[in-house]
Amino acid sequence: MLDTEDKDSTIRKILQDVKRGKVQPWRSKKVKSLKLADSLHRLGEHKKANRVWHCCNNLAYKVDPETGARVLHSADNCRERLCPLCAWRRSKKLFVQISKVMDKFEQQKSDLVPVFLTLTVRNCSGEELPKVLDGVFAGWKNFIDHYKIRKLIKGWFRGLEITYYGDKVITEKGYQRRKEVYDKVGLKPGDINPYYDTFHPHIHVILLVEKSYFSKDNKDYMQTAEWVQMWRTTAKLSYDPICWIEGIKANKGKHKPIAEVAKYTLKDTDFLTNDNETTDRLVGVLGGALKGRRLFAFGGLLKKIAKEIGQEELGEGDLVHIDEESIREDVATLIEVYRWDLGQANYLLKMAIGGVKDGKT
Repeated sequence: MLDTEDKDSTIRKILQDVKRGKVQPWRSKKVKSLKLADSLHRLGEHKKANRVWHCCNNLAYKVDPETGARVLHSADNCRERLCPLCAWRRSKKLFVQISKVMDKFEQQKSDLVPVFLTLTVRNCSGEELPKVLDGVFAGWKNFIDHYKIRKLIKGWFRGLEITYYGDKVITEKGYQRRKEVYDKVGLKPGDINPYYDTFHPHIHVILLVEKSYFSKDNKDYMQTAEWVQMWRTTAKLSYDPICWIEGIKANKGKHKPIAEVAKYTLKDTDFLTNDNETTDRLVGVLGGALKGRRLFAFGGLLKKIAKEIGQEELGEGDLVHIDEESIREDVATLIEVYRWDLGQANYLLKMAIGGVKDGKT
């Protein structure tokens, strides 16, 4: 056994977790999780705050000492809905789960093709958000149960996203994030933001339709304006909402819509701000509005496939072993344990256990 624990943490090894050439954001997500824990303490949610505070304090990796290849072996996730660390891991898991279901669907070589749909409602205040979300989920149920939609759609996945508009003046970064929204009403960077301090709930959907749906003589084909009216009716809106629908390319572009539907329900940068009062207000609003809601779901054929391959529990369960990457047990002879160090504000190597391979240490 090799134990590399050192009392002087300044000389200990800093965690380097790289997947497909990209450094994994353990440090930045942990820093934000601590900010969330502080907010929860201020709000009197002490038990929840303590769970978030200790989330992923320790990370253990299986390592091949010869190649340096590593995979995450264990982590102590808190699983709180607003936790940036758990939200990031949950999003990664969702991407893998949806990709597996869609890959299985494509292997069946059916006469169905996927399309990508976004359904929106108007921005609302924090006070209005719970009621608006009630309407969104009720609207979705009415939408998917409508006789015309039932006739068209053979399977679906839907995910909720909520964005918060926290800039009084539209920044260049904020403009790029919401370019379609701002362009539609003629706004540009530097303009006063009419959506300031509002929330924008919307649903991202993958739908399965017959290939013949896109044929010119298909009487059931719906123009974008018809989707808008369908969503307006089923969601019982008093205005024409914004809706987008587009086909999904079979190969090159198929992962983009999957990434869109699997991304975070909330961006932690939206509600974890540099102002404690604002952060506490947003954490309180979002925590209450999302409590008990099912944020992701499969339906129809995709639900059937998900159940067949054991992927029906979306974003739940194990948040550690979520990648396709693995190391053979006979070569992963080293376990590295990293612990969050408050003083260094980083993950530092606590100990390395093992390291014996082919008689060598």
